[in-house]
Amino acid sequence: MTLREAVSWIGLAAVLLCGLLYLYFPAVPHSVLGWAVLAGLGLPVSLLVEWLGNAVLGSRFFANRSSGFLTLLGLPVVLLLVAIAAACVRLIQAAIFAA
Repeated sequence: MTLREAVSWIGLAAVLLCGLLYLYFPAVPHSVLGWAVLAGLGLPVSLLVEWLGNAVLGSRFFANRSSGFLTLLGLPVVLLLVAIAAACVRLIQAAIFAA
């Protein structure tokens, strides 16, 4: 690995950690274990929630529906996805505070 590649990987890791810090803001890690929780749990959970939203809202079930149907059924689904995402954020924040 060249120095240029190493700096690129370090830069990518820094950008990802800054994004995670922004997402879980009130919970700022103050220990090595806290940073490990942020990187080890925060990133996979964020990716899982993102994938879940794309999988549900991008499914064929919602593809060719009328706007009225999407409003009646899509709004509760979106609210449920927001509640799941909020619960995941609270869980990761609690884990960071506990570390």
